[in-house]
Amino acid sequence: MKKLIGIIFGTALLFSTSAQSDVTVGLKVGNGDLEGTSDAYTAGNTNYASTTASKDSMFGAIFAEIGLGDTPVSLGVEYVPLDADVSLDNANASTSANVEDYITAYLMYMHDTGDAMIYAKAGYSQADIGTIKSKSTVNSQSSELEGVMIGAGLQTDELPSGLMGRLEITYTDFDDITATTTSN
Repeated sequence: MKKLIGIIFGTALLFSTSAQSDVTVGLKVGNGDLEGTSDAYTAGNTNYASTTASKDSMFGAIFAEIGLGDTPVSLGVEYVPLDADVSLDNANASTSANVEDYITAYLMYMHDTGDAMIYAKAGYSQADIGTIKSKSTVNSQSSELEGVMIGAGLQTDELPSGLMGRLEITYTDFDDITATTTSN
């Protein structure tokens, strides 16, 4: 997947130097909310209830989009070049996971309203999960976080500086991940 992302970004940068290209390359700053739920389990004589918590955080990403001919559809890829230790309890949590190489590939449909462009996008997100840190020994764990992404947004017309602005909202439904420790 990393080689594919490298090829797409390299191609996008190459074509973006051509005046005839239909390539958009940009930076994205956002705020994300991650919600997680742990299943109920029993360890020894102690029963632990299912818990749900969420974590709110800022992030940055780079993206490249290539228009598909004369259609209002683009193929895009977004990459978050940062990694993060994710813990839903708090900064002093006993269990956390390192998430890195967060990539989303998507199709985007753009519609011109005259004053601005509105768009919808749908895609697939994937990230690598590094070692899960826990007070107990981790016997096995998921290695990837994957899910379907949908979104919608508004894009300004080109500004005098040659730049454009976007405001969007996206939702990603991640699959379940597992970690089995010596205490379950």
